[in-house]
Amino acid sequence: MVKTMKVLLVNPPQTFYPGSDPPAGNLPLGLMYIAAVLDEAGYKVEILDAFMKGASFRKDVDVTTVGMPYEEIKEEIRRRKPNIVGIANPFTCQVEHAIKVGNITKEVDPDILTVAGGPHVPAVPVQFMEEAENIDIAVVGEGEYAMLDIIKVHEGTKKINDVKGIVHRENGVIKQNAPRPFIKNLDELPFPAYHLVDMEQYLGSNKIEYRSFKDRSISMITSRGCPFNCCFCSVHLHMGKTFRAHSVNYVIKHIEHVVNKYKVKTIFFEDDNLTFDLKRFEAICDQIIENRIKFNWETPNGIRADYLTRELLEKMKKSGCQSVFFGIESGDQYVLDKIIDKSLNLKTVEEVAKICKEIGITTAAFYIIGFPGEKKEHMLRTVELALRLKKEYDVGMLLHVATPSLGTRLYKECLEKGYIQGELTSRAFAEVRQTRGMPLINTEDFTANEVKEIAAMAVQRYKKLSLINYFKNPWKTLRTALHNPKIVLKFIENI
Repeated sequence: MVKTMKVLLVNPPQTFYPGSDPPAGNLPLGLMYIAAVLDEAGYKVEILDAFMKGASFRKDVDVTTVGMPYEEIKEEIRRRKPNIVGIANPFTCQVEHAIKVGNITKEVDPDILTVAGGPHVPAVPVQFMEEAENIDIAVVGEGEYAMLDIIKVHEGTKKINDVKGIVHRENGVIKQNAPRPFIKNLDELPFPAYHLVDMEQYLGSNKIEYRSFKDRSISMITSRGCPFNCCFCSVHLHMGKTFRAHSVNYVIKHIEHVVNKYKVKTIFFEDDNLTFDLKRFEAICDQIIENRIKFNWETPNGIRADYLTRELLEKMKKSGCQSVFFGIESGDQYVLDKIIDKSLNLKTVEEVAKICKEIGITTAAFYIIGFPGEKKEHMLRTVELALRLKKEYDVGMLLHVATPSLGTRLYKECLEKGYIQGELTSRAFAEVRQTRGMPLINTEDFTANEVKEIAAMAVQRYKKLSLINYFKNPWKTLRTALHNPKIVLKFIENI
């Protein structure tokens, strides 16, 4: 039977505020996985990446919006004539754009079914539906099979109350259905629908210059879920606590597919726990080496240092690993154990940093200051550890202030104790992501301003230390400049 239902999946524009991260032109992987499942089921599906496609930078005072103007998005929806519009919302700080796409979709045709998903929805599903009056259904959790069921509802072959993992409207009342079990066997999923996007827009020399991503680079996710319990993390709401992973064979075939077909040179593994299963990831590295798959790879999302060994790191290096990012969070063991609940030994971090330097893997680490329960001396210990790791092992410092993301234990504690300063607006979430933004948390032990001052001091000391390190090894600096002069120019500009 020919399936006439047409689905358009939209990645909306994004807004960037002073202090927020610069735009990053990544593949819309969430939409591409959903599209692949729908495509395999025989439905007509298209992807409109309104963040990348024909993107323009529009500045309004101190706010920059990146992506297609809404009149153009509206025209695209009108031209493509979809029955269903699925809307991505990758970040809480961008939720207004998802709502806006729902609004203009209904302006084109009120009969188009609007569906939204992403990490924001599981945190506040009913609240989101109250705010997004023109969204008919919101997906809570993984979207691949939920979207497939939603199409069947629209076709009349399934009842909406039988669809797990959604919030919907019934006679003007918002109803939340039973939760959908997480996908156990990720190998059931086809590869992301690379054929439904213009890959050269993300890979080619004419791609839009967002931030300095490496040439012909893409992101890839090989596992989902996190069994750990950090107080600030909201990944459990969207991907669950159980670690689920693609098989070694699936991952290798996926890598070969993008390297051979799309000439990908660098892969950013964006897993939350890439090396959680040490044997699995070691086998992946072994297969890359044995199959002589030529590409470089990095871990910008962060890896736990206590899930790395010298043997694995050596195989990672041999298989093309260029850099490793650690999630350290705090330089104070008490804060890690009793406040963040990270269960990470700082001695292990130093040992792994030393090994990485010895075998030639570039490293950087994420740090967070400003948690309730912390004192200023705890934050200063984090700064001192970051600077010492930079000085001794050249570990880059990525310092953030604690953000009470919706649905997290950190958010609940801050709300209960009245620690949140001001409103948790989209702008507040965006600004607090970087040290230049204003922290949101005030406690009995510190003010938001004091956290900002500590962060600013740390950045200044780090820049001076980086300058010293750059000129300690002039040959390394020269090689870097020849390989990518933009990096050196940007560094000098920052100094």
